[in-house]
Amino acid sequence: MSREALIRLYDLTPSQPLLDALSSATASRNIAPVVPRFKGAAGPRAQSFVELHREETLLGRCGINVKGPGTVGACEVAAVVAPAERAGMHWLLVHIALERLQWLGYAYAMTEVSEYADHFPSVLRQAAWWIPDSSERKSAAARDDKSLEWADLFIDFRTWTPSSTPTSLTVNGRDLWVRRPEASEELLIVDWLRETFGGGWASEIHRSFSRDPISSVIVVDRNKELPPKDRLLGFLAYDTARLGMLSAIALVPETRGRDLSLATALIEECLREARASGMTYAVLGGVGNARLAALRAFSALWTIPGSCPGIFGRGVRN
Repeated sequence: MSREALIRLYDLTPSQPLLDALSSATASRNIAPVVPRFKGAAGPRAQSFVELHREETLLGRCGINVKGPGTVGACEVAAVVAPAERAGMHWLLVHIALERLQWLGYAYAMTEVSEYADHFPSVLRQAAWWIPDSSERKSAAARDDKSLEWADLFIDFRTWTPSSTPTSLTVNGRDLWVRRPEASEELLIVDWLRETFGGGWASEIHRSFSRDPISSVIVVDRNKELPPKDRLLGFLAYDTARLGMLSAIALVPETRGRDLSLATALIEECLREARASGMTYAVLGGVGNARLAALRAFSALWTIPGSCPGIFGRGVRN
């Protein structure tokens, strides 16, 4: 039976010791070492693959981003590989492909566990989470893990059905608009974020403007009589902290906890943008007190075990 696993790449152990052991095992037979080779790609989201070679002999190949950004598979082991070595070769290919995604800037990767499932190695299993069937529509409480404060949340775009959440809404008497920012707004937004939330989030939204299209969503007050920075109320971005991830939700203090429709609209619009960019799944990074509210609003969201601490808290910030 085929199953899918989400791999926490930040918990992945290196594959080099496995490659060294494979080469050492054949050294006594005067056989050349096994060497990985990567196909160059146009960018970190582009389809690519890794191959294992012994001199000019191809031992196997594994796809990268073939089933969407941040995915690994399918893998093919060449007929020259002995039957007793095929499972190990298969999972070594997967392991190296996962490392490639980590190098490209992903924090998570999705891979199918079907072929040689009985040999799924412990070095991958310890960083894996089995992706649930989102069609079960479990309650938010059933999908939550109360032991995971500031955990990441997973959403599978293949089973997610966007709601009719409007991009124009009224909150506390203010007419608001949730939309992608314009390039001409970059300096204003970056300055506002630095003053309001600090340099970390300012750096993330700055990076979103380097994407094409811009990979962030903002909340804007439609009242043009207000000072420009007073019209900006929140933001959310994807592919900034890491590829395949949404940033933490930033809302100005006066809007927090007042009306959940604003946070829901912000998340949903960012998810729409992320899915339209070609992503198969997304991860919302570091969701704290608002986790249960988010899980209630999106039936396809799941708490990722082992994701706290994840990638956050490792950087040097001012």
